[in-house]
Amino acid sequence: MNETTIMLTPSPGVKPEFLATVEPVSKTSASQQFSLPFEVVLDGYTREPWSSGGVAHNSDNNSSWKTGYLLSTDGRNRLPGFLKYLRDRKKACIAKLNDSTASTRAILVVPFDPPPVPSEQLPAGVDKTQLLYVKYLADDRLLSRGKKPAAADPNEQLQMEKQKQKEKQMQQQQKIQREQQQRQKQRTQQKNTTQAISTKQGFGGGILGNLLGAQLKTQNHLDVVRTKRRNNDLVPDLTSGAAGAITSFREKVAADLEKFKSDNGTFVTKVSISLAALVSHVPMEERDKVTMDVFKYVVYEQVEEVGMDKWVAAKEPTDFIDEIVIAVYKEGHAPADVLEDLNKADLPAELKGLSRHMADTQSKIAQRKDKRSSEVIMKQNIVGEDNVVVLNTNKRDRRTLEQIQKDMMEDISEFKKSRFD
Repeated sequence: MNETTIMLTPSPGVKPEFLATVEPVSKTSASQQFSLPFEVVLDGYTREPWSSGGVAHNSDNNSSWKTGYLLSTDGRNRLPGFLKYLRDRKKACIAKLNDSTASTRAILVVPFDPPPVPSEQLPAGVDKTQLLYVKYLADDRLLSRGKKPAAADPNEQLQMEKQKQKEKQMQQQQKIQREQQQRQKQRTQQKNTTQAISTKQGFGGGILGNLLGAQLKTQNHLDVVRTKRRNNDLVPDLTSGAAGAITSFREKVAADLEKFKSDNGTFVTKVSISLAALVSHVPMEERDKVTMDVFKYVVYEQVEEVGMDKWVAAKEPTDFIDEIVIAVYKEGHAPADVLEDLNKADLPAELKGLSRHMADTQSKIAQRKDKRSSEVIMKQNIVGEDNVVVLNTNKRDRRTLEQIQKDMMEDISEFKKSRFD
């Protein structure tokens, strides 16, 4: 069987879709006079007179056109909807392909108005709804040779005339706009010249005229003078000044810590910070930006970064304010007292106040014990001496009730403050 797959392109640039698998109706029909390839793609539409199924072709190319019926054999029943689409829009679908018998470009047409189906020529059992009437031209150049100029459509002529009128109107409007712009430009130039002359003359003399002239001259110059470049727009220099000192110190500390990290036999290193040496090349106006706290922060930051949050850094006690030493310990090699100090520093404020209160109470208890022991010793020493009298051992409280209550409230408030401080 000589079957052909017909593909349909829904719109330009879209992948073709399957339409139907067809074959000639009978071997004796006219469709056997031309042969179709295995696949045909319908990718165009036309309303030209030669695409109609009922038009009579001229004598020149009447013999070149070949017609026939193709029968759908895929069973998907897509041809009726496709033919209805062509009838509603009154246009034919075309496909261009290479002719198998000659080296020419052939054209296959599916008209929207096919002629009536001859029932007597069809084999028995053929469904008319699955028939597809086609026209075949072996050389599409015959269409351009026999084509005659078609009669002009009056509607198209009217549209062309309207389009020409619109273009003329647009050109006239543009011309008017150009003239208006030129006039406005001339007016501004004349105004500027008159202002310049009046400025030179000082608006007729006098204090007010000179003042107005100077003001107008200042306004004219403000449009010309460029603004100074802001300091914020300048790119900061990280190699000099305060930024350069911090950057160089950070690089030095990072290099030293990297060496310390690579040395498996060393577990403790010390980083010394001398503020006077670090800020010696920093200008005086920038020295307030480089303080001891900044360099300490740089050291702690590099310890955390190089040591992966596993090293311990602790400041050692020194006698100088502008010189400190920070000891860095690897993981598991920090002394117990250093860890204890660090843990104390990490206590919350409430626990710190409680510990301070306990220390105060213990000191007060010790003072009371010392006082009692001293009193006992004093009494023992004065026993047996008749001429010695101890005074003020049983003092009388001469305060009023209000003063006693006030002192009690102050003691309670001080106790609460010391507890939570």
